[in-house]
Amino acid sequence: MNTEPAAAPPPAEATSPDEYYANTVVVPLGRPDTAIEMLKIAGELVHPVEGLVIALVISLGDIEATNKVSNLVNPAVEEFRKTDRGHQVELVTEMAVSVSRGILDVARERNADVILLGAQRPTQGAVKLGTVVENVIATAPCGVLIYRISASPYFDQVVVPVDGRLPSTIAIRLGISIARHHQLPLQQMNVQSDYHYNPAHEAAIKEYESQLPRHRDLRKRIITGQKPAQTIVESLTPDDLLVLGFSQKTDLERQIIDDMTNQLLNRAPGPVILISQIEWHRGLRGALEHGLARLNPRLTLVEQNELIWSAQHDANSNLDYVVMIVLSAALATLGLLTNSAAVIIGAMLVAPLMAPLSSFSTGMATGILKLTRRASLTLFTGVTLALLISIAMGIVLPIDSPTEEMLVRGSPNLLDAAIALVSGWVAAYANARKGIPAALAGVAIAAALMPPICTIGLGIALRDINLAIGANLLFLANITFIIAAQYITFLWMGLRPTEEREGSTQSRSRAWWLVLFVITILVTGIFARLGSRAVDEAHIREQLENEAFLGASIAEYHVISSVPLSVQMLVQSDHIITPEEVIAAQQLIDELYQQSVDLTVVARQIVRPLDPLIASISAILREAYPQANILNVTVDWSDSLRIGVTLQDRQPPGENSLEAVRRRIGALADRAVQLDVAFQQVISVGDSPARVDFVNRRLH
Repeated sequence: MNTEPAAAPPPAEATSPDEYYANTVVVPLGRPDTAIEMLKIAGELVHPVEGLVIALVISLGDIEATNKVSNLVNPAVEEFRKTDRGHQVELVTEMAVSVSRGILDVARERNADVILLGAQRPTQGAVKLGTVVENVIATAPCGVLIYRISASPYFDQVVVPVDGRLPSTIAIRLGISIARHHQLPLQQMNVQSDYHYNPAHEAAIKEYESQLPRHRDLRKRIITGQKPAQTIVESLTPDDLLVLGFSQKTDLERQIIDDMTNQLLNRAPGPVILISQIEWHRGLRGALEHGLARLNPRLTLVEQNELIWSAQHDANSNLDYVVMIVLSAALATLGLLTNSAAVIIGAMLVAPLMAPLSSFSTGMATGILKLTRRASLTLFTGVTLALLISIAMGIVLPIDSPTEEMLVRGSPNLLDAAIALVSGWVAAYANARKGIPAALAGVAIAAALMPPICTIGLGIALRDINLAIGANLLFLANITFIIAAQYITFLWMGLRPTEEREGSTQSRSRAWWLVLFVITILVTGIFARLGSRAVDEAHIREQLENEAFLGASIAEYHVISSVPLSVQMLVQSDHIITPEEVIAAQQLIDELYQQSVDLTVVARQIVRPLDPLIASISAILREAYPQANILNVTVDWSDSLRIGVTLQDRQPPGENSLEAVRRRIGALADRAVQLDVAFQQVISVGDSPARVDFVNRRLH
């Protein structure tokens, strides 16, 4: 006789979450007629006070269909809320590119313990699980429970077959949890024909059995013979709930064909629950494993196939690809020639280099070498075309010297390698996750590739071999790091060579991986050396500021050529940079590099508005010495008012006139003044005036 399960004990009698199977259960509701039954099963798994049931409706973009399903499901959710347990239930609508992806994303984001999926009763003698169930099982970050609906949702006994394996241990835990909270007996059927003894599993089963109340019978039965499934089915009634365990991360359809699980799932007269649960380690290790699982957006089999199909399409060169390469190369070249970052960004927006690069990385990750070869040819075509465009434009539109944007890409460093690495991650993740706009990945890839390619061409056009070599190194490094980052990302998301996939070869994929690894190590070594040189250059700049250009700062420092060594620097200060300072810098750089350096110094003078006191002092000095040139006036308030003046004239000022100036400044400032005058005498030799520094005079 079918009987409705008895009411569970009140929450006060069992408040420990450990006494319940899960804290958070995600229940996708696609059919309103089975919603209430699925929610009831979910309610039996979670703690009545601390547990949460997420009733999930997946929207694939059809707003009207989604609203219709939500309106039909909402009464079942409200009815579930009104049960005497007072369950916490939340109705969630998730926008997704596929049903399985929506379920997996919600389970990961909400840190679910179990995903509860429904399966219909056998039709034509077999249960059809469907691709959604298969995809969720293969990639779920948590346990998966499949509930096969029966003619009646009620039962008066829980039956669990046990064969000593971990799945049956998980099943007995769930069975005991349901039996305990329904106050029903549990029958444990020990299958002896293929029993796997494991002390840890046996201890766990006994621990779970101890949770049953003593007044409830724990019935045990030994199943012998070569056909245990038939014996179990013959002993079942429509009032028995059958709980089975299965291994996760496998092809469930293939696993259950012609075995005991398959027969029980198809032939059991009552409801059936299939359960798989990831068993995390305890303590810090378990928490770390659980956290990493939540951070792993593993692709489903359908998503993997879609990614491969898209890569096969993008690996081909066509007219659109060629036209966009020409346009983006032309824009990038113009941006480099005009030193315009905005134009270069415009070239990034239209560059199509992401497509062949992502296809190449996809081919490496899946072991499909045909895809890799085709993507390589397309990438080579695009790079060659962009290079020719930039060379031609560099010849037709010549410039005198490389622009700053060109020099930046001709002198790569570790930051450029980091940009390439992150660009590869962005491209791979956006390409695999269809909800992220692919244009973002395209910009990231273009930023790392198109400007360096065009800089190579312009370096060739300008006959600046060092610029071309530097940009070529940057381009090769970017290519290597982008492919490596994409390859690692695809592996992280579950893309692997498989025998079932046509053209996939694992051995050759390993060879590609080895080649990529060696190239990455070599490029990393080169960039590490460049990084060491950058550190040395920072030290050189500091010494130059402290010893040669006092009171000035070196805004830019570029090594233009290595053979012979040529250095260009931009020095900015609020005073005029003298030839003596440049000579001192030349001597210092020659000493540091231990060779003769071709030094070019570009001076940039900073003009600041005069302080009112300095303006008044300058006026007093101009009035006192109308023929002189007042170069610098400084004011120091540290101890007393100390005035520093650089005075340039044909004759030195007299002591009396300087004393008069000092008194006037003291009266203006209303305090004692110390006046330091650096006099520079101007001596005329023919028509060319020369300057000679005179001894400073100090007046107190």
